[in-house]
Amino acid sequence: MDPFALPAEPGRESEDACAQGDGIAVVVDGAGLPKSMRQGCGHSVAWYARMLAEAFRVRLEDSAAAMPDALAGAIAEVTAAHRGTCDLDAGSPSATVAAWRIVGDEAEHLVLCDASIVLARRDGSAEEITDDRINAAVGRRAAELLGDGTHAHEDIAAARFRALDETRNVEGGFWCAQTDPDAARHALTGRTPIAELAAIVASSDGGTRGFQLVGAHTLERFAESAVAGRLAEIAGEIRAAEEAKHDWLFAKPHDDIALMVQRFPRDR
Repeated sequence: MDPFALPAEPGRESEDACAQGDGIAVVVDGAGLPKSMRQGCGHSVAWYARMLAEAFRVRLEDSAAAMPDALAGAIAEVTAAHRGTCDLDAGSPSATVAAWRIVGDEAEHLVLCDASIVLARRDGSAEEITDDRINAAVGRRAAELLGDGTHAHEDIAAARFRALDETRNVEGGFWCAQTDPDAARHALTGRTPIAELAAIVASSDGGTRGFQLVGAHTLERFAESAVAGRLAEIAGEIRAAEEAKHDWLFAKPHDDIALMVQRFPRDR
């Protein structure tokens, strides 16, 4: 297994977390929201991501446990770990999740929100599994809040932050890990025969922004580099494209990168 992690800025603590076991990989991407949106909790986003990643990994060791059930149990455990010290009704850190698990001759995967699983197939094709309901829900609610007309950048940003808060973990919105274990039942899951795969990747959205957002490479090039073990090259291309981009509006100029890759030999 090949893990790779890079913080958004040198010397800054990453809000992504990784956990791995025998045939198991978990990536948790902590939501870098302002303290005002999680003011009930004294714990950092990085703490939440690390706690959730490890709690989920432990539950995935039981191959009979369905991945959404394992994630629900992990969310419940982390919630219980700080409910006694924090007012979680007034806000808590949250996160997105991507994980894979090898069970027999198949690779299982789970995605909650906009983290990603990338399947690099032996025929050279690549498939990304991610849940983009967050973009649709936030965009729709922000448009309702703003109404017609032209708006200053600051007003648009404020509307989007409010929309993010109002559409999180509600029907018609988007789903992520926070305090409610029920969010896990909205995760995307699937299984792929290992015989079809050259590699499987779990990634934070900082690791997929190269082909999603900044044009650093295509999905196919990302997959090819992952199969070859060139994870630092993927990150370097992302950082170079971020530096060259001058029209940032709502996305962060740099983001934490976390990648967990399992490559499969041809004779498996």
